[in-house]
Amino acid sequence: MKLRETVADLAETLELPGEALGVRVTLTARRRAVVEYHGGLRGYSGECVEVCDGPGRLRILGSGLTLLAMDRETLVVSGRISAVEYA
Repeated sequence: MKLRETVADLAETLELPGEALGVRVTLTARRRAVVEYHGGLRGYSGECVEVCDGPGRLRILGSGLTLLAMDRETLVVSGRISAVEYA
């Protein structure tokens, strides 16, 4: 069992909210990124989407990036994703 799965199981057992685990990014075929439990959008262009994550930041880099949807917990980016950076 991976550490992340163990932490997720523990959080579920303790009934902690999902954001307690930090940001979660799911990539699909380098064409779509789903970012869960983000802390807000810092910046957005066709080449870079920058998302807050507490003290850090997450950057999705690529070309033709489009913000398809965003709410308080989740945002969806589509386009040609070349990299995901966390700093």
